[in-house]
Amino acid sequence: MDAFDIPRLRGVTHAYAFFFAVVAAALLIVFTPGGEPRMAATVYGVGLCALFGGSGLYHRWRWNPSWRPWLRRIDHSTIYLFIAASYTPVGWLVLSGATQWIVLITVWAGAIAGVTLSVAWINAPRALCALCYVALGWVAVLAFPQLHAELPTIALVLVALGGVLYTIGAVIFALGRPNPWPKVFGFHEIFHVFVILAAVTHFVAMAGWIVPSGLDA
Repeated sequence: MDAFDIPRLRGVTHAYAFFFAVVAAALLIVFTPGGEPRMAATVYGVGLCALFGGSGLYHRWRWNPSWRPWLRRIDHSTIYLFIAASYTPVGWLVLSGATQWIVLITVWAGAIAGVTLSVAWINAPRALCALCYVALGWVAVLAFPQLHAELPTIALVLVALGGVLYTIGAVIFALGRPNPWPKVFGFHEIFHVFVILAAVTHFVAMAGWIVPSGLDA
């Protein structure tokens, strides 16, 4: 499928989401006091912007076709980096002890492996990519006892809900269905909507509870 034989709305939601992400990330960073909480918020915010920026750029690119393979690599790589960036405030500010190091090392090592896969195997099967995204995204189960002890129920619910939304989106991406209007709004667009919903859910948890938890440390 070339750049012009795709649904008309391919990438539109993520292109717009990028601008909202920039504003949201900037506000989170500015209103988080300095020190470790702000550093963790910055890692998360940069990852959030990179996710939607890379996706929007790749999916809306209509100019030099020779750029598209590299934009595709960037798009896929930023997914792994965003997952690790999302875990950084959790691991840095909420977790402690061995669990903290296990989670942070696991997600960042997984992100590096994912980026390597994305660069080296540009046409990897969708199902394999989706499986890798989901596996890395659910590393949180390793830290559930500590998360349960450190975070209020509402924050845990938001984190879990975001994970479920990401997973549903990944399944739709892997299966290629439902694909309601292939020339306008297909399965990939539905996947993108679920990513946005999940990102919003996790942002609320980050801004409301996870990043502020570092201020009490």
